[in-house]
Amino acid sequence: MITTSSSKLPFVLFQIKEGLYAVSSENVREIVMLPKVVGVPNLPPEIRGVINLRGKVMQLIDLRVKLGLPSAKTELDALIQLLHDREQDHHNWLTELEACIRENRPFKMARDPHACKFGLWYDKYQADNTLLKMTLKKMDKPHQIIHASAAEALQKAEQGDPAGAHDLLAARRNGELAELSKLFEEARRILQENHRELAVVLGLGEKRFAISIDLMEAVERIPEESIEPMSTAMTGQSKPPQWLIGKRAKTNQTILLLDEGFLFSSEATN
Repeated sequence: MITTSSSKLPFVLFQIKEGLYAVSSENVREIVMLPKVVGVPNLPPEIRGVINLRGKVMQLIDLRVKLGLPSAKTELDALIQLLHDREQDHHNWLTELEACIRENRPFKMARDPHACKFGLWYDKYQADNTLLKMTLKKMDKPHQIIHASAAEALQKAEQGDPAGAHDLLAARRNGELAELSKLFEEARRILQENHRELAVVLGLGEKRFAISIDLMEAVERIPEESIEPMSTAMTGQSKPPQWLIGKRAKTNQTILLLDEGFLFSSEATN
């Protein structure tokens, strides 16, 4: 547990999703970019696998999973898959529009760029990465032009010019849709290349293992008077996880202090 003496030591502060967490510096051996993780079967869900640090093999705990959150890798994979799906949606959209004109039947898919699945996601998503933000911004114009082509092409068809309608859609497929596809690919590449988890190597006696974190925040002391136990009312559990709550001196941000009882509790680290 975090003792009176350990609470006077600096804490290592880091982010997991939107939360701020800390561990006592007395348990931290080093912090490194997360190396390649090798999966190992039949381990608890929070044990992602093992890593090799300068010849020393140790287990990696996915701290997100241990905290009951989706892992960063799961979130990344889901976002990349979403971008694949939304790209394919627009290929399917244009194919259906072409078929409706060819077969003289109503086109029922979204014409409003804000009403399709991508548009609904796009209008709400907030990118933290500057390159990703710029790439997503570039998608807006071709995306709007693609959706506007429905009214243009259908009008040509209604005026007895189906060939003109198909020529228009062919131009959109080779122009704006091709551009949009390249931007989807660029967004996925940026996400992959900028996914940088960190590994905090912890030690207690002879035990050594690492935990994955999203972002390193600081190494600083937390005012001892601000540290208090987390109540069961805050966790909704009869036996809350083994941590305390503290406040940062300068910003008064709430920090969850993870102690040895929680960090070293997995049977895989025993």
